[in-house]
Order: sequence, then C-alpha cells, then structure tokens
Amino acid sequence: MKKLLHTTCILVIAWCLSLAGMQSAAASHLQGGQLTYISLGGNQYKFQLTVFRDCSGIAFSNIAPKLEYRTTGCIGPWPAPVPMTLVPGSQKIGDPYCATAPGGASPCGTGLATNYETGIFEATLTLPPAAEWTMSVSLSARPEVGNLVSADSKNLYFEAKLNNLVGGRTIVNTSPQYEQLNAATPFVCWKQDTQISFATTEPDGDSLVYSLETPLNTCSDPLTYERYTSTRFILVSEPPVCVADLGPNTSGLYSSTFPLPSYSFTGPACPAIRTAVPTFAFNPTLGTMTFTPALFTPGNTTALQAKNKYAVVGKVTEWRRLTNANGTTTAYKVGSVRRDMFIVVIDCNSNLTPGPPIATGGPKTGVTIVNSRDSTFITAYTCNYTEVRLRFSDPNPTDLLKVTYPELDPPVPTPLKPTYLPEDVATFQLLGNNTKTPAAILRIQPDVAFIGRTFRIPVKIEDNGCPVKGTTYRTIVLKIEKGNFAKVVPSTSNPFVCAGSGAAVTLSASPFRPDSVGNMPAQYGYRWAAANGLNPADSTKQTLSVRPTQTTRYKVRILGLSFRAGTCQDTASVLVRVVPLPVVRAVASKTLVCAGEPAVISATATRTDNNQAVYSYQWQPANGLTAADLDKQNITVRPTATTRYKLTVSSLNNLGCGDTTSVVVRVAPTLNVAFKADSAATSGRSIMEPPIQFTFTNQSRATGALPAGTVSQYKWSYQRLFDSKGQPVFDKEVTFSTDAAQAPLLLSIAGVYRIKLTAAVALGTQTGAESCKETVMMLNVRVPDVKTPNVFTPNGDGLNDTFVIQTEQTGNKMQIFNRWGRKIRDYENYKNEWNGDEQPAGVYYYLITDRNGNTSKGWVELAR
Repeated sequence: MKKLLHTTCILVIAWCLSLAGMQSAAASHLQGGQLTYISLGGNQYKFQLTVFRDCSGIAFSNIAPKLEYRTTGCIGPWPAPVPMTLVPGSQKIGDPYCATAPGGASPCGTGLATNYETGIFEATLTLPPAAEWTMSVSLSARPEVGNLVSADSKNLYFEAKLNNLVGGRTIVNTSPQYEQLNAATPFVCWKQDTQISFATTEPDGDSLVYSLETPLNTCSDPLTYERYTSTRFILVSEPPVCVADLGPNTSGLYSSTFPLPSYSFTGPACPAIRTAVPTFAFNPTLGTMTFTPALFTPGNTTALQAKNKYAVVGKVTEWRRLTNANGTTTAYKVGSVRRDMFIVVIDCNSNLTPGPPIATGGPKTGVTIVNSRDSTFITAYTCNYTEVRLRFSDPNPTDLLKVTYPELDPPVPTPLKPTYLPEDVATFQLLGNNTKTPAAILRIQPDVAFIGRTFRIPVKIEDNGCPVKGTTYRTIVLKIEKGNFAKVVPSTSNPFVCAGSGAAVTLSASPFRPDSVGNMPAQYGYRWAAANGLNPADSTKQTLSVRPTQTTRYKVRILGLSFRAGTCQDTASVLVRVVPLPVVRAVASKTLVCAGEPAVISATATRTDNNQAVYSYQWQPANGLTAADLDKQNITVRPTATTRYKLTVSSLNNLGCGDTTSVVVRVAPTLNVAFKADSAATSGRSIMEPPIQFTFTNQSRATGALPAGTVSQYKWSYQRLFDSKGQPVFDKEVTFSTDAAQAPLLLSIAGVYRIKLTAAVALGTQTGAESCKETVMMLNVRVPDVKTPNVFTPNGDGLNDTFVIQTEQTGNKMQIFNRWGRKIRDYENYKNEWNGDEQPAGVYYYLITDRNGNTSKGWVELAR
C-alpha cells in the first residue's frame, strides 16, 4: 500500500513501475464533478451538471443523468426526476502530459495513460419560493480510491441547494460557479508541496464559505473513510536520502479534512532524521488546499493504482445580508454547491512543480504584500496608483513555464464568464510567457466605489516536464482598502508669519503616491478650503502662498483625476501661526535701472510703541545681490532682471520673531532688434534696374513689457560697402530715419548696402534721458545694374541656355509651372540650372520662396 524506504535500486524500480502504471487503463468509472445553477428569472433555473469521466471508462453518450428536486430534504416521495441533456461541444479532454508523452498531451482512450474528459449536462426547472430546495443527481459509477471503503460499489452523488424564500421574502439566486481553470482531477507529485483549489466566482456578490465535506452515496448517506497505515520512517527526499520519523502513530483514519496522507516536517535539516506531522492545510476563505503527498504505491494493476487516488469534496455555501423590516441586517444562507474531486498522486521523479509567484511593490505605493504558501495577498488602497510585479520560477532551471488565467474583465460578463477584476480597479499584464522566468505586472488604481472589495485572480502555472507536467494552482487576492495619502508641506518646518506684515508662507499639497503608473503621469487636482489669507484664485493650485492675519489652519483635498469624478480624494491640513512683528521698510534709490547698473536699498525697522529694539537683517539671495551683503541693513544691488528683494528683520529680544518686507527693482528690458526689407521699382523702371525703392519694417521685440516712463529709441542708417562689380567702397554711414515702424529708402547707385537698425531703451521720455545698452541688427541689400532676361534658348550654344534669375534670388526654393498650372520642376536650392528639360517651347511660370518664407513669382519664355 505504501512506498517503503529501501535501497536506491528499489526506488528506481518503483519509479519505472509508476510510469508503467500511468500507461495502463485506470477504471471504467467517473472521476468527479459538480451541480450548479443559474437563475433565468420568473423562478426558472438552468441546472448544469459538470461530469469528469475517466477517459478509459464510460462514454458520455452512455451517461443519462436525471435531476431530482424537492423541498423535503431527504424525505420522499419526490417529484419525477428531469432528464438532463448533454450540451453539444461541452466535452473537453484534460492535458496533464507533455506533448511528447505516449498519446500526446491529452491522451484519451483504452490502454492510454490515466486522463479525464469534461462534459456538461443541462436541465431547466421552475422552483417556486421555498425555505430550501435540494437538487441532486446520482450516477452509479464512483471509482475505486485509496481513502474510501468499497468506493467502486457506491454512487457519485452531486447536490446543490437553493433557499429562495428567506426572512419572509422571495429572492433570486445564481449559485457560485466553479473556476474552470482549476481541474477537478488534478495530478499531484509525490513528496512535493502542492496547492489545488475549488474556488468559485459569485455572480450575485454573496459572501462565500468554503468547507471540506465527506463524499455522499445518496442524500445524507456519507461514505466510510479508510484507515491509512505507514511505516514509521517515510522518505522525504533523495538524493541524498532524507527521512522523517512519524513516531508511534503510524496509522489513522482518513477524513474530509485529512483526505490523503500529507505531512509537514520539523526539526534539523537533512540528512538528519526529521519529525513528520500529519498536515493538510485548508483555507476556508479561498477554497485552497495545500499539502505534501507522502505516500505512493507503484504498480500497474487497478487495485494498486487506486491506492494513489483520493476522493475529496469541496462545498461552497453562500450567505446574503438582507435588511429586515425593523432596519436590522441579517445574514441568510441562500444556497450551496459541492464539487467531487479526484486527486491522483504520481511519482514526478526529478521534475519539481513550479514555485509560487513572488510579488513585490514599488516605492511610495503603500501596498501590502504577503506571499503565503497557497496564495498571494495584496492590499492596495483607494485612489492610489500601485504597480505590483510578480515573478514566476521553477526549481528545475531549464523548465519553461506557462501561466494561464481567465479573461479578467469580459465585455459582456455572464455567470460562466464573470468579471474577476474590473479594469476600473486594475489591469493584469503577463510578460515572457512560455519562458523560464515569466513575469506579470498588476497595475492597480481603484476609486472609493471599491472600498472593502476583494478580487481574486486564479492562476495556473505549469512547466514542460515530461511525461507529466508539474502544475501549481495559485490565487492572487487583491483587497481594496481606504487610504489617505495626502499631506501639506510648508516652506518651513515651523510655519509662522508676523502679524501685520503681510508675509507669505508657501504651502504645497503633496499626494504621497507614485508620480506615474504604466509610464503615464499620475494626474491630481487640488481644492483648498476658504481660509484667512488664502487667495480664492489659488484654491485649485497644488502650491500656493498664504498671508494670514490670524493663526489659521489650512485644509486641502487632493483629488485623483484619473478616477471617476468625485470618487477619490484625500485630506490634509497645516497650521500657520501669526506672531506680532516689528514694522520693516525697504526703499530703493532707483526703482528702474538698466541691466547690471547699481541701486541702493535702505532698510529700516521700527516699533509702533517707540520702544528701542535691536534687529538683525537677513536678505534672501537674489539676482544682483552678493553673498557678502546678505546680512547687511543697507545693500547695493546690480540686477540683470527685474527682481524682488526680500528682507527678514528679526527682533533679537523678541524670541527671534521678525517682520518681512520686499522691494522690487525693475530692470528695463533689452530690445531684440529685427527688421525686414521690401523693395520696389520706381515708376517707369524695372525692378531689376536702379533706382530701387526699399521699405524697411521694424520687427523688433522687447524681452519684456516696457515699464511706464520708458521709451524705445530707434536709428536707421545705411552704408554702401561694394560697387556693382563687388569692389569695396568706403562711403560714409548715413542716418536716414528714426521712425519706430517703417523706414523708406531710395537707392539709385548700384552696389551692396549695409542697412543697420540701432535700438535702445531710454529710462525716461525727456531729452537726454539715460539710455540702456544699444542693440543692433544689420542687413545687406543689393541694387542691381542689369536686367535679367525673361527668355532663354537652351540650344547648347553656351549662350542663354538656362533660366537665370537675380543673384539675390538664387539658392532659394523654386517651383516651375507650365501654362496649364501643372508643376513640372521643384528645386529646393535653385542655382540657375533649369535648361528646359524636355519641355516644349512656351511660357512658363515660377514661384520662388526664400528662407524666410517670402515668395516671389514671374514668368519666363522657353524658346527652341
């Protein structure tokens, strides 16, 4: 009955026998299943019987289940049973093997390895309101197993209950639906830590309680459990050989809560002899079982193989809270379902089952993670952005892992395809599946609508071991709790201001959350409560300055804008005290200066009661203020930009409380000089010949707004630099305008001219007012002395073979069109190279676009 501890040779032989046993026919019986139901409305319910048959046993076509129902419990007589019909296409063969195993990954038939096939039968019933309906199906096909007495002569009894009249009211209920991912006939590895589950989803949102129950032969007729017997010493692992001592209690009775031999080990590490303690862990909240199969019987006969197979029943009871007429709330049982499972222990030899996933959270997430033996527990908080990463691994370093999970948020949820995890709560992304180290990212961002909700993600992890794949079932449990992640950060650790000073304290609302999630910036909004010294216009800013006149607590709500409007907010506050201060003044000798010029700022501090006081002066570092002057009463500043100089005066005999003031020294802006030039022919002359009428348009801009009392000054001048042949000339510079907008200029002598615009800001409107540093822009213009021909003859004689344009226009973008407006050539940098190509003689039009985006157009005749 047991695999005993012998020599290594005997163990190898036993392993070979176990593989041989996997290939023989198992039994012509069913293996397990469950009975569930779905409300169709109007007291109508659709019942589904899911049956797991042995692939070498009875075919689905020979199974004829009948659904029995009654309100009298197990007392008859009962109404006539309703036949159930096999749902077409519902059959599915299990795939516990690798693809190269005999029979493939999903063998199914006589003489092949043990396997199961799933099929679903349906029937519809009308069930008027009753305190309790009992529905059941009996199938005379229970297999022989190691933990039940004469199981092969007993029935497989499936049962479901419905309480649709509770607390004096009629209710509608859909039963819990078993996870399709969790196999009812799992293959588990001898001596390896194992997790399996009979978890369900709950369409109505009822509370679920999981329990392990005794298999039934008929209504209220439990089967009898076998006794188990073991040698005192059991094999823990090899090589090297490691054993554990069971002590004198080497036998006992199987039960619903100890349905198969499983032990935990304590004491010194191997190779010392350890202590074995019977252990079969069950989680009544999740419906998960964690155990380490301790016994395995090799052999290829039905009787020997049966000793490695165990019947386990998982029951799910659902409870619903209802409000009574007197306003109290009571939890009522509204139904229950049972799943008969068929656990097969095999010798996986050196193939170890995949390890549990390990979850980790990033900084500032506030997430709580517990990686337990059977599940991964994650507690996240509303209105928070949380990213949890899960790593999957296998003790066999070369194994590839496949991670499977159901569709978490289907577009149209149904009881059989429910919503496990709404995208409004979180998304689950799997990376690197079917590799040695897959990973997953759980991005969580729930709003307050999900406070107190728990979401469960079933995960199946299987390796590519052969002939039997190692499989682990895991539940990722995500619980949402309310969290407050806000705080207000003042500009100082002890924020206060001096009474009557109007001084400001900077407050910054800080969400203690990640700055981004999924590479997307986190979005927040801010709502400050109305308070003394708070500008209403600043009430939606993250950072603001307050100027209290009395001690005030400032309160802020931080809104998560990535959530539904109004659902996510945190609150925080900070107290700003107002302390009496001296009166402080600071006066600048000049309130307007040119950049870098000096201004003297004089400070005074007085008390309103005329009492004497000693003060210290501390200027804040600022533009144009040297570090050596920071603690002086009077300072000289040389700002390069308009600057507010802030001073804190502290009374040395008044606990350091001081007043603040400031003075602004404005710096006149500089002028960024720019202008454009336009030219035109004089009356009766060509634009290609002098004289040329130029118009220069001022496009200068100040680096800032001109303060009152200042004025911009401009001076236009020209100077001829080269003659028409490019020879330098030395003409004097001539001022031709002081206009601020446009300056016309007529030039009649051919050559190159430099046009210069000089600009400056004057600190006053009176004559002789001080001017700041001048800025200059210069532009050369050409006055041509020849006319460009408007006809060219590309006949190859070297004369007038290409279309030539003015020198000033070459190098610009050129587009050429025929007389029908179709563009025939496009030059980005025209160099007088168009020779007509293969175009016919005629008139063509051109459009020139210079580097500034200005355009000019014209025509030219092509003569051949």
